[in-house]
Amino acid sequence: MTTLTGERPAILGGTPVRTTDYPAWPVWDERERDLLVGTLDAGGWWQGDGDVAAAFATAFATYHSARHGLALTNGTHTLEAALAACDVGEGDEVVVPGITFIASASAVLAVNATPVLVDVDPETLCIDPAAVEAAITPATKAVVAVHVAGAAADLDALTDLCARRGLRLVEDCAHAHGTFWRGRGVGSWGDFGSFSMQRSKLMTAGEGGVLICNDDELRERAWSYADCGRQAGEWFYHHPNYGSNLRMTEWQGAVLTAQLERFPEQNERRNTAAVALGAALDEIEGVRPQRRDERMDSQGNYCYVFHYDAEAFAGLPLRQFEAALGAEGIPMGVSYPSLNELAIFRTGNFGPRLRASAPEIDYSSVRLPVAEHAAASTVWLQHRLLLAEVEDVLDVARAVSRIQQHAAEIVSTTGSTT
Repeated sequence: MTTLTGERPAILGGTPVRTTDYPAWPVWDERERDLLVGTLDAGGWWQGDGDVAAAFATAFATYHSARHGLALTNGTHTLEAALAACDVGEGDEVVVPGITFIASASAVLAVNATPVLVDVDPETLCIDPAAVEAAITPATKAVVAVHVAGAAADLDALTDLCARRGLRLVEDCAHAHGTFWRGRGVGSWGDFGSFSMQRSKLMTAGEGGVLICNDDELRERAWSYADCGRQAGEWFYHHPNYGSNLRMTEWQGAVLTAQLERFPEQNERRNTAAVALGAALDEIEGVRPQRRDERMDSQGNYCYVFHYDAEAFAGLPLRQFEAALGAEGIPMGVSYPSLNELAIFRTGNFGPRLRASAPEIDYSSVRLPVAEHAAASTVWLQHRLLLAEVEDVLDVARAVSRIQQHAAEIVSTTGSTT
């Protein structure tokens, strides 16, 4: 990696490391257009008349080592349908990690169960199996394991724990398309795997979600919940179960069919770039890539995440470091806050959920020190940069090195407030 010693960072008026942008996202071409036109011409625009979305979901499940795939509206509803199919409801507790999007917990609220927030592993940012075990009570029914930024949670420990304690395991794979653990796709290890196809995700139709599993009965229960409580093989207006309408459209299935066709090559490219970037960042004091567990065959890399130590950068606060990195032309994301710091949990404003059985947990007193620290000290980069040539991806490390060389000047020029 060629260094940029002595050159002033862009935030101090220098020329940015990147003068051309990284690849845009989402990626699409005539294949999406052709499939959309074909769906239009076929006239079956919903799953009741067409087979495009269902065929996509099955192919997606197969790619991730699962037997069944359900094409649903989004990654929040896939979690909700999974929990409902596992008979999670009022009076039950579900263990959820602190570093994740709100949907991992709000889906628990949606089935009138109580989220129990626990801490995460300090290196991977995924749910800590020891914290899960410590949180189990007689009311615990399930665990939601989030694969953060595509890094797999410890599936060996979690599957063993859930088997021993009689708990359901729902894998939140919204970040983890293409993550494989010891030869099997994530999402196929637990009772369900939940994937999001929202615009920022590694495959996208703007919105959408896929729920995968290997159990025939759980598949039928989840689909009944998503299909208005219908029962397979029965009359259209036979509704023996409670359910909602969570079906993906055929339009989204068409787009995602094309997205899946090009995904394996994109996943390989992202992995190659991520490994090279990790090696380069390892050489810089004060930054540490999110740990890549050796049991992963590949990582989805929804974001590229690294830990940041301000002390190695003359006390430059995280937000100013991010601003300096962004000025160098590096596409930035931002860490989730720790769930216990969100207003919904601090105030207990759960709306119509849990009114009859409000959780006894005083969320305002919950502290998750590892998750809280990680939210304040990790840098999240957009995954689109990993689709560039490796030498271009290494500009991230060059930019970090340049900022470090001039960190004291940045602090003195811009101040040290967060």
